[in-house]
Amino acid sequence: MNFIEWIEASALAEWVRISISGYPAMITLHSVGLAVMVGLSLAVDMRLLGRFRSIPFSSLRTFFTVAWIGFLINFVSGAALFSSQATLYVTNVPFLLKMAFVLAGAATVGYLQAAVARTGDSQGADSVATGATRFVAILSIVVWLGATITGRLIAYL
Repeated sequence: MNFIEWIEASALAEWVRISISGYPAMITLHSVGLAVMVGLSLAVDMRLLGRFRSIPFSSLRTFFTVAWIGFLINFVSGAALFSSQATLYVTNVPFLLKMAFVLAGAATVGYLQAAVARTGDSQGADSVATGATRFVAILSIVVWLGATITGRLIAYL
């Protein structure tokens, strides 16, 4: 039995696959984690691009903390969902694309979190990010939309 088959044969995978509460609980948590991570990421991206100017850059630090909690919820629930059909998912193109988008999204959030931390309190309420930070904010929007869309396609393709 290879590693992927072992994951799919685990007690967690069986609970998600056949219990009355496993799949609904994990897909609900996954939806909540998605809403938190992607929603807050998009809010940060929009602020860095000049929207919501009443929010000072320094206040975005809290957004990142909560967004990473959403990411953790998604990681745990996503691992449980993956375990239930691991052998299918490792060959599913939308799933593989989603994973690439999620990794890129996490990288953009990490970059933007560091960029916001570097600005400290020096950015006024009407500030807009410049240069690479603006580019990464736009990239973040694109990759999180890609992750969301390909995630929905997993069930259909």
